Amino acid sequence: MSLRVGSVVINCVDLEEMTRFWVAALDLRPGPVSPEGDFRVLGGDRVHLSLQVADAPITSRGGTHLDLYTEDQAAEVDRLCALGARVVRRHHDPDDDYVVLADPEGNPFCVCAVGADS
Repeated sequence: MSLRVGSVVINCVDLEEMTRFWVAALDLRPGPVSPEGDFRVLGGDRVHLSLQVADAPITSRGGTHLDLYTEDQAAEVDRLCALGARVVRRHHDPDDDYVVLADPEGNPFCVCAVGADS
């Protein structure tokens, strides 16, 4: 197969605020802003996240979101909230433990608890 995910794109209103949040959240490197001022790739060692300014305010959320995996869910949730995320809801199940957060513009993402062997 010759396909691979090059980047996950998040639509946003405030490119700089979202850059600050996601760079700190995932330890990414911000690339240059496009000449039009509406797009930026945040580079990482394993994944890229791109931010794209929406033409209109975002009033509804699509069904796509990020699942972020960690062995220390509580610490990561606290860290992300300190960066500007907010807790939407918690789902505690031994086989599927995750916390739904929203980034500074309300885009949902999950922080999933995984064991050291996952």
